[in-house]
Amino acid sequence: MSNLSRRNFVAALGTGAAAVWLTAEARDVLAAGARAAAAAKAQAPFKVLTADQAADLDAATSRIIPSDSTPGAHEANVVRFIDESLAGWAKDQKDDVNKLVAELRRIAAEKHKGAKSFAALTPAEQDAVIATMEKTKGSHFGDLRGITVTGMFADPKYGGNVNKSGWKLLGFDDKFSWAAPFGWYDRDV
Repeated sequence: MSNLSRRNFVAALGTGAAAVWLTAEARDVLAAGARAAAAAKAQAPFKVLTADQAADLDAATSRIIPSDSTPGAHEANVVRFIDESLAGWAKDQKDDVNKLVAELRRIAAEKHKGAKSFAALTPAEQDAVIATMEKTKGSHFGDLRGITVTGMFADPKYGGNVNKSGWKLLGFDDKFSWAAPFGWYDRDV
């Protein structure tokens, strides 16, 4: 990976497979997110993902947007958002997510003999697997990045971005309402 700052890397995301997640019907995404928020609060079992898949996805999304001095994908509850989306508006992408998890496990097993899952690897080993995926043509890296970004920066009331952690990372000022004047373009309103 290049020496981009974390903020610049996150800001540069949003291409490829992310388009499917970002162009979905807003009402479907909002409904999936609301269910994800409720499931996370209740610590309900996953609807679509198995516990092993959820663990691998949580580990992988946490390598895309890691936790450091700020919360990452794990704290933002990205995996709950993914699960709820797969149970609703993104159900036709379940096979792609299954292939993504299978690819994570396959590369983990190839690089680290005896590894039974991606989540069982150390963070450095996980980074190596992610780097391999990123460089491999036809891999599901774009899908992983897209679903991570979507879950990280969605409105928190819809499941991802718990405690507005994604918005805080970007410096987004979440005001309840915005009042005029907004700027130079409407000063004469």
